Amino acid sequence: MSDTYYNPDMSTVLRLRRAIGAIGLTLPFVLIANVFLFDVPMQDSISAFFFTELREVFVSASAGVGLFLVAYEGYSRRPDEVLTDRLVSTISGVAVFTTAFVPTLCHSEVCYTPLALFDRLIPPSMDQIQQNIHFSAAGIFLVCMGITSLRLFTRCTTANPLLHKRRRNQCYRIFGWTILAMVVLIGVVKLLLPELGDVWDANWNFTFWAESVALWALGLSWLLKGGILAEQMPFLFGAEAN
Repeated sequence: MSDTYYNPDMSTVLRLRRAIGAIGLTLPFVLIANVFLFDVPMQDSISAFFFTELREVFVSASAGVGLFLVAYEGYSRRPDEVLTDRLVSTISGVAVFTTAFVPTLCHSEVCYTPLALFDRLIPPSMDQIQQNIHFSAAGIFLVCMGITSLRLFTRCTTANPLLHKRRRNQCYRIFGWTILAMVVLIGVVKLLLPELGDVWDANWNFTFWAESVALWALGLSWLLKGGILAEQMPFLFGAEAN
């Protein structure tokens, strides 16, 4: 394994990447497990679990990812580069923080109390604004994560990257396009076909599963960038820089 992995600063970066990946990958599984094991009501979206006994799980996961992303430095800015690691990670971190502290609206007959701080500060007449802020922030977060996987994780330090780096870049692109595809799918169904979206949510929890697919792709992308998959499957991904 490269000596880079033993550099203290690089070790911190790797831990941040792995933490983001682990939270993204495991959050849907944790929610689903509680639905089956502890009779927590299944929700139409991941955000809607805010109004169940799993509020702390949702908020902690969102705030944790937001904190790690805001703290994430990434690669240094290249000349004339606009979408830097630092900029994209900060925007996505602030966005996911927003999804945690500006909750979606509760559409269930029974909503878990107490009210969130944002609910106490904003009058009911602004509910639609609250809903728009939440979903816009969630969309920005996932779009930034798609860009990160497609454009930032695929950066190369050499003109002719080794085979393992090319394989990883293929995976990053698959993960990135998967995230963006789920964002587009949710957006089309919820905004352009709201009645169909309501039916799909009622019958199959469509939004929850689409969000889960996006989070799984996000988690795998960050875990790959964090070196976990390279350690477990070196024959596929190798041990040189990610």
